[in-house]
Amino acid sequence: MVGQTSSADENGVGIVPVESVFRAKLRAIFNRYQEQWELRGLGHDQIEAIARDTGIDVHDIYDSILDGSETGNQYLAMMQQYGISIEQAGGASSPVMRDIVRVCAHCSSKSHCDSALAAGHAVHEADTFCPNAPVFDNLAGM
Repeated sequence: MVGQTSSADENGVGIVPVESVFRAKLRAIFNRYQEQWELRGLGHDQIEAIARDTGIDVHDIYDSILDGSETGNQYLAMMQQYGISIEQAGGASSPVMRDIVRVCAHCSSKSHCDSALAAGHAVHEADTFCPNAPVFDNLAGM
């Protein structure tokens, strides 16, 4: 079958089978749509209750989850490259983390962020594209 063989490139670096990458992407898309489907089945009162319980603004829930915008895990990857834990930001439900997630959800530099993260240069380049950079710098003690 096409894409099932794993080999190495000219530098001896392993190449991930195409089918494996495709399945992982398909699984991520399926999981995303399943979450959206479940949330779309909730009434507005239920969404408001979730917002109250989590401290997240109702509009942010609709913007970030229900409309399908792609937040991804850029903020988590960025925090990891900065050496920052969620606990250092006050915990998962802290106002700082909610702000970080909200800013990332509405960021227009996701492709630049993805490239910098993949290259391992995110910490050094963040101030040129990341609106969360000052927060990350502060949390990292930079």
